[in-house]
Amino acid sequence: MSSAPGRRWRTLAALLAPDVAGPDRPVAGPIDDWRALYGLATVQLVAPSLYAGQLLRDALEPMPEDVRDALAYLHERNDDRNRRLLHVLRETLSILNQADIVPVLLKGAIALLPDQYPLAFARVLSDLDLGVPADQVDRGSAALRSAGYHHYLAPNVESVCWSVTTGHHLPPLIHPSGDGYVELHYDLFSGKPQKEALPLCAVLARAETHDWDGLRIRIPTPADRLLHNALHHQVQDQAFWTDRRSLRQLLEFARLRALPAAADVDWPGLMAELKRRGLADAMGAHLLAARELFGQPLPAGVKPTAAASRAEMRFWRRLDSPRLDRLFSLRWDALRQARRLPNLPRRLMTPGWYPEKYRFWKQQWVARRQGGPTSGVDRMSGERLDPR
Repeated sequence: MSSAPGRRWRTLAALLAPDVAGPDRPVAGPIDDWRALYGLATVQLVAPSLYAGQLLRDALEPMPEDVRDALAYLHERNDDRNRRLLHVLRETLSILNQADIVPVLLKGAIALLPDQYPLAFARVLSDLDLGVPADQVDRGSAALRSAGYHHYLAPNVESVCWSVTTGHHLPPLIHPSGDGYVELHYDLFSGKPQKEALPLCAVLARAETHDWDGLRIRIPTPADRLLHNALHHQVQDQAFWTDRRSLRQLLEFARLRALPAAADVDWPGLMAELKRRGLADAMGAHLLAARELFGQPLPAGVKPTAAASRAEMRFWRRLDSPRLDRLFSLRWDALRQARRLPNLPRRLMTPGWYPEKYRFWKQQWVARRQGGPTSGVDRMSGERLDPR
C-alpha cells in the first residue's frame, strides 16, 4: 500500500498521462481529495496542463467548483504569459536571424511552436533557452543588447556573479518589455560527462532547419530532445542524487516518447553510450519513473541498472516517510560536501576564484538581509524557480 503522498502522485500522473491506448496506461480512479491534488499540481508546475487535459476530455465536472475555478485561473494566466513569451521568442529570433545566426530551440521554447505534442502550449515556462554555436554566441548577445535586452542586476550588488568558465550559457538577457528573458547556450550542461554525451555542436549538426513564419530556426531530433530532458533533470538538476522528481519534466519526457517520431530512437545504442560515460544509471531512473507514473513500458532492449532501481525506490520511500526524507536529505548534504572537497585545493590555487566567491557570498548576504530567495532552485522539486 502506498502512502497518501504516493497515491496523490500516481493519481495526478494518471490524469496527465498521454492518451495512448494500451493496458499499461494508468487509471486515476475515484478521487477523494481534489484540493490536495490541486496543491501537488501547483507545486509541480503542471496545474495548467491538468486543467487543459481535463477540459479536452470533458472531465471537469467531478472537480469541486473552487478547485475548477482555481485551475481555470492558473491556466488562463499561464496561457497569457506563454503568449507574451511567444512574442519575445519571435523578436529574439528575428534579431538573431538578422545577425546571421540560426539558433536551435531547447526545452520549453519548442513548446511554444505549433504542431508539437498535445497540450504543449499549456506547459509552464521559466525562460527561453536557445542554443547558439560557440563562435557566434558573443555576436548574438551583442545584437540582443543593442536591441534593448539587458542583464538583471540584484539590488545593492555591483555586478552579476557569473562564471563563463564553469557555466554553459551566457547571463540571462531580459526583453525590453520585461515579459521574459533569454538564455543563449554555448553548451547544454555544465558537467563534463553530460557535455560529452550530448555536445551542443552535435545537436546543432543533427537538428532540422525550419522556416517559422519567415524566421529560421533549428529543432533538435527526438532522440536529442529526450536525452536532453533526462540528463538535465537527473544530472544537471541533480534529481538522481537528491531522490527528487519533477513531474513537469517527466510529463514532457513521456509526451515526447509517445510521439510517432520517437519510435525510431535507438535506445540500446543510446544506453550503451551513456554507460560508457557513467550516465546510464541516471537515464535508467528517468525511464523507470516514466514507467511508474505514466505506464510507459521500458524501451525494447533496455534493462535498468540496480542503482537506477534503488534511486526510484528511494523516491517513493521519501514520499512515504517524513523521517526517511530527512535522513536522505542529510545523506545528500554529506555526499555533496564530500564531492566538493577534491576541488578545494585547485580552487584555492586559482586567484580568480577568490573575487568570484566573494561576489557570490555578498549576493547571498544581501538577499538574506532583504528577505529574498537565496537560490534559483526549488529544493523540493529540483526545478528552477520562476522569478515572476
